[in-house]
Amino acid sequence: MKKIKGFLLLSITLLIIPLFCITARAADEELWDSYEIPSSRQKELLLDKADLLTDGEETDLLELLESVSQKRQCNIVVLTVNDHSGPVQDYADDYFDYNGFGADYNDSGILFMLSMYDREWAISTSGEAIYAFTDYGQEELVDSMLPYLSDGDYYRAFETYVNICDDYLESYENGSAIDVDNTYRSRGSGIKLLLISLLCGFGSALIPIFFMGSQLKTVHSKANASGYQSHQGLNMRSHEDRYVTTRVTHTPLPKDNDSSRSHGSGGSSIHTSSSGHSHGGSHGHF
Repeated sequence: MKKIKGFLLLSITLLIIPLFCITARAADEELWDSYEIPSSRQKELLLDKADLLTDGEETDLLELLESVSQKRQCNIVVLTVNDHSGPVQDYADDYFDYNGFGADYNDSGILFMLSMYDREWAISTSGEAIYAFTDYGQEELVDSMLPYLSDGDYYRAFETYVNICDDYLESYENGSAIDVDNTYRSRGSGIKLLLISLLCGFGSALIPIFFMGSQLKTVHSKANASGYQSHQGLNMRSHEDRYVTTRVTHTPLPKDNDSSRSHGSGGSSIHTSSSGHSHGGSHGHF
């Protein structure tokens, strides 16, 4: 009898544990109240459900997100979860829509999501941000973040994300989105290139000067001009050039009709979320 009771207790325990785990994971699956788009934003621009950041890092990052979002009139959002339901791209789109992140700035926004269970990331863009963050631009953005994500330096990854979003939106406001025909240079790269150019210029100029200077070490000044006079006397000759005629030959240059140099059409891919809303975006693993 004791063996039967023990077997039943073990069986019940084995059934309860998976149910508990499923319930714990399900708590992170839907981070919105309903499947209707609200008229106002429901959550902060940062939600760290996976607990990847310290309290201080969360405060600093949220302040940065709010500052750049307000400056660029575009919600810049970060979401981390332990796990999620369905495809990661769909979840990112729904989180953006059903929490009203499009309500603040005429539907313009970008969300970056991390899901730690399968180490997935996703980007969801909306409104004007669809065109500010092209497919090429998103690829460059994630490439800049991946080294920090792989090293577990999540704060630096998210900080890089916000700063690059700021640069992309500024470029878009100036009439030229970051794309295949307008590649991105990170902050400070222009200054670095200028410094490198100046150093190379100084080096190229100073080396010949030092070389020529070393050849003049045996030269000394004279007390009078006798050392510079020729002993053969003064000999002057007259030279005369006369213009006769000019002959010009014209050779037409061949036109370059090679269309294979194109880097692609660029632009942004657009899909529709479960709410019927248009989004740009991308996803992958890190």
